[in-house]
Amino acid sequence: MTLPNSHNLEAKILTETPDQNSTLKNLQSILKLAYQQVARANKKSYLNNKFWYDRKAKQRTFEVNDLIYLYNPDMKPGLSRKFRKPWTGLYKIIKNISNKNYEFVYQNNKSQVVHVNRPKIVYNTDLWRPQQQRNATKKTRENVRKHLD
Repeated sequence: MTLPNSHNLEAKILTETPDQNSTLKNLQSILKLAYQQVARANKKSYLNNKFWYDRKAKQRTFEVNDLIYLYNPDMKPGLSRKFRKPWTGLYKIIKNISNKNYEFVYQNNKSQVVHVNRPKIVYNTDLWRPQQQRNATKKTRENVRKHLD
């Protein structure tokens, strides 16, 4: 093969002798075989890794109106990890966006989308009290106090 120069910008393939042609075909067949073996090894490795991952993986699903805690491992710098609680809040699932993502709402009606790996189900449903109900409870307490006085 000759490289292009300023007079001719097209590369030209030199005519090959029969010996060079067979060497080139031999090299092509060896490379093709090597690529096939690498593809087989990659697939085998993928299936092996999938087997070991799937052994302990859990299929998690949540329903709308389920109560959840949210895993939040972040912490502010300078604070001790010893007394840190990684599970926060009490949230309610309001929408199933996909089989991996859910939208939830906090008790003050702020919503957020979260991946299925982060929530954990809450079994005590009596804990859920949205902010409007809490304010109503406060008002009823004040009314009771007024009536008692």
